[in-house]
Amino acid sequence: MTEKHYRYIDREKSWLAFNARVLQEAGDEAVPLLDRLRFLGIFSNNLDEFFRVRYAAIRRLSLSGISGEKVLGGISSHQLVKDITEIVIQQQSESLRILNIIESKLEKENIYIINENEVSKEQEIFIKDFFIQKVSPELVTIILNNLAEFPLLKDNAGYLAVKLVLNPVVGSEFTVESASEVRYAIIEIPKVVNRFVVLPAIGEKQYIMLIDDVIRYNLHQIFNIFDYESVSAHMIKITRDAQLEIDSDMSKSMLQKIATGVKDRLLGEPVRFVYDLQIDKDTLSFFLDKMGITASDSIIPGGRYHNRRDYMNFPNLGRFDLLYKAKPPLPVNGLSLEGSILNKIAKKDFLINAPYQSFSYLIKFLREAALDPKVVSIKITLYRLAKNSQIISSLINAAKNGKKVVVQIELQARFDEASNISYAEQMQTEG
Repeated sequence: MTEKHYRYIDREKSWLAFNARVLQEAGDEAVPLLDRLRFLGIFSNNLDEFFRVRYAAIRRLSLSGISGEKVLGGISSHQLVKDITEIVIQQQSESLRILNIIESKLEKENIYIINENEVSKEQEIFIKDFFIQKVSPELVTIILNNLAEFPLLKDNAGYLAVKLVLNPVVGSEFTVESASEVRYAIIEIPKVVNRFVVLPAIGEKQYIMLIDDVIRYNLHQIFNIFDYESVSAHMIKITRDAQLEIDSDMSKSMLQKIATGVKDRLLGEPVRFVYDLQIDKDTLSFFLDKMGITASDSIIPGGRYHNRRDYMNFPNLGRFDLLYKAKPPLPVNGLSLEGSILNKIAKKDFLINAPYQSFSYLIKFLREAALDPKVVSIKITLYRLAKNSQIISSLINAAKNGKKVVVQIELQARFDEASNISYAEQMQTEG
């Protein structure tokens, strides 16, 4: 029998190859240094979304015993899960190599990313005060040993897996040699505090410390009620199955169904577990066992820091010479943000190419239409919206001015479902 030859690469490996192209931008010497860090963040963010949906779907096929070869381009779902894990481990290793190169080049620019073991006397007071005032009030720390049920870890949140080795208890009458008791704990890295803490400059040198290391530096403050001989903390994170489940209950609206599906994501099965390669074996085994993670899941060894998508928001430190030069949006010839846009488009059509031309023209158009007595209705289709959307504000303003506003909003915009549901409800409330 002749061997089958397939014309196309399956879409999952093809997508990983696309993301490898993003990683190449991070490794490109011609790209400004701080933008290279941001490409690393984009690469990591893309990978998180891939595991939450595309990998999760393949894993479901594999666990159900369905081969799926016909729809997967001739490869079984079980083999594809293995192949994806191998490719991702290679890409993660490459991303770490690139990050190390970028950090060494930043040092030549007098920008230093330091850890808890590199803190100077001048920085010590600032870091301790920052921890007490900003970080400590936001920390969620859980001692795990005696819990009846392991706490639910959030999808794609960062955690420090902590191992406390306690000093042996010495009896009052005689001493018995015994193994030291070990306590395990978990610390959720807060998202409300910026991941990158800018420390006071020393001369011309600028310093940044990740919030992970600020926490590590202050572990003694967190666990000072314990008499311990050693404490260590290594980062872990899980990615959960984020496939949106929509039930068939005809009595519920689509909005209600999607809202329920979004909430159910919090309880999705873990599909990826990423850990610091330096973590103690017993600590790793404790967490894998308690979380019920097995070899059928994607277990990815990594570096000291995860959630590298945060590098998309790496502070610029005023070093605009290490960034691509920002280009202001081009004006639209014949159209002004000061005059009446409705009068202008009554005479001729204008084509706006965002983001190369300013989005402000559209906002002004909607704002003007909301006030114009000759405008009776506004109809618009929306997919993704900004966190504080000026579009929504303009449409609500129009409705309050008696206009008939009809909005078709995509409730299933991936990972923006909750935001779009909130906006839909807000617009319904405002009429």
